[in-house]
Amino acid sequence: MRSLKKVAAVALTAVMTMAMSAVAFADQTITFHFQNNKNWDPTGAWIYQGIAFTTNVTPADKCAVVTQEENGVKQVWPGAKMDNDTKEGWKSIQATFTDSYTTDGMVLIFNNYVGDSETNDTTTETDIENIKASGIPTTANATKEQTGNVIVNKKLIEKAGGSVTDVYVEFDGSNTTVSLNEAPAAYTSAADAAGAATETTTAAAATTTKAATGVKSATSSPKTGDSVAVSVVLFGIASAVAFVAANKKKVEA
Repeated sequence: MRSLKKVAAVALTAVMTMAMSAVAFADQTITFHFQNNKNWDPTGAWIYQGIAFTTNVTPADKCAVVTQEENGVKQVWPGAKMDNDTKEGWKSIQATFTDSYTTDGMVLIFNNYVGDSETNDTTTETDIENIKASGIPTTANATKEQTGNVIVNKKLIEKAGGSVTDVYVEFDGSNTTVSLNEAPAAYTSAADAAGAATETTTAAAATTTKAATGVKSATSSPKTGDSVAVSVVLFGIASAVAFVAANKKKVEA
């Protein structure tokens, strides 16, 4: 009987460890709000997790240019097309991060949705073909405009309470100001826009201002972070309970 209890304890401990891991690597959906003072139409969002630009968290279905590579899908500049926000003059989009964003931070670049027409250090011939096939404007006949790198680092995230639900980026054409969770006055004072549906959550707030210098577009190959599915954990718990029940019957028999 003691051995049975020991087996059950080990099994349940393993399952609980799996459950904790699932929570630790659960996905975090964040809504990004961008003040479109330059009236970019459409507006693109180029969003990465981590300073190394290894994870593109932009929703793929909103990205006009996608290249299939041997090691996965590569979403190409200019990124994802943003939606109209609930506030006039603002654009919004949601992106999903792994929990490591709290230590890795995130990098955002907003742009006027113009793609490259020539290869560069990160854009290949295949990318250029896909850009042309997408039908979006390119640098062959349009001028590419963008903000500088908008960096949300670990310190700013910690100041916001360690968890981010909303990121607000004010842009005056040259400088960007970032607010986390709590909407800035420029957002709350803007008139409500018809037909837009984006919810915002107020939590701990943090703000930083950064000058937007002209920077080169980051078009490195994006990858989606892995996460443990909660359904796998639930299955593991059910299996452990069934295992313990079956062995208990054997011992009693």
